[in-house]
Parts: sequence; C-alpha cells; structure tokens
Amino acid sequence: MQANQQAPIPINDPDGFTPDPLYKLMGIFEDSDAGVAAVDELKSDGFAADDIELFCGIPGEQTYDFSGEDHGLAAKFMRKFRSITFDRVIMERYQQALHDGHCVLMVHIHKTPRRDDAAAIMNRHSAVQVDYFGLAMTKAFPEHPDESENKYDPD
Repeated sequence: MQANQQAPIPINDPDGFTPDPLYKLMGIFEDSDAGVAAVDELKSDGFAADDIELFCGIPGEQTYDFSGEDHGLAAKFMRKFRSITFDRVIMERYQQALHDGHCVLMVHIHKTPRRDDAAAIMNRHSAVQVDYFGLAMTKAFPEHPDESENKYDPD
C-alpha cells in the first residue's frame, strides 16, 4: 500500500459495535458502492477512519445488534432507552433498511460544523436518509427538505 492510500473501512466489522449512536450521524444507502464512495470521500475530507462504520445487509443488522442482546447489559439498557423515545421510529427505519439488504453508514461527529460536512457528503452520494443523534435531540438532514424520509418505515 502506498503511503498516501488509506486502508479500506471494513464492512460489518464485529469490533465496530457501538452501544448507542450518540454524537453520530447515520445514513442509509441503497447500495454498498454508494456507501463505500461516501466513506472514501469522508476520509479524504479529514474524517478519521476510526470514526467511520459501514454496515450492510442482514450481516450488518446482526453486527449492529439493534436489541443490544449480544453485547451485555449496558448495551441492552442503552438500546432499551432509545426504544422508549421517538428515536425508536428512526432506529427501526435503519434496521429495516439493513434487513432489506441496504447499507447504513455511521460517522462519529466531534465538532458540530463537521456534522454538516458529513451530512452533505452522505447526501452527495445518494443517502436516502441521514440523521444526527445528539444528546437531547435527533436532527434529520434531508437533501430535499420537502420530501418524506419514511421510505423504510417498518409498518
């Protein structure tokens, strides 16, 4: 590998489990090529590889572990807490997208202006839904604000 090349982001990395999407931007991509292209642009824009996770298909759904059952009591508690807030609806959309064979890209955001940069990159690569999970809020970043982002509603 040349010095200016970065290692690829592993898809469905079992070490990539996160107990909660707090301070993370998540986006749904209907195909893995678009998700990988977004990852490449995020890295070239200065986002650290350690802050980027890509989950695809049912293996990605299993790796993300939406119930937290496979990752201990703390993870189960965090997942349960999310399920009693409105975020439950949003997280169900991400789970449904993975179940349907699509990809979910997650980026840890350390500074608020970078959140907007990452959302723009995701939207540029055809993300069909992008959401930021803050401390006491969740914010959608639709590319077209007048369009609905409920394509992956499980109902």
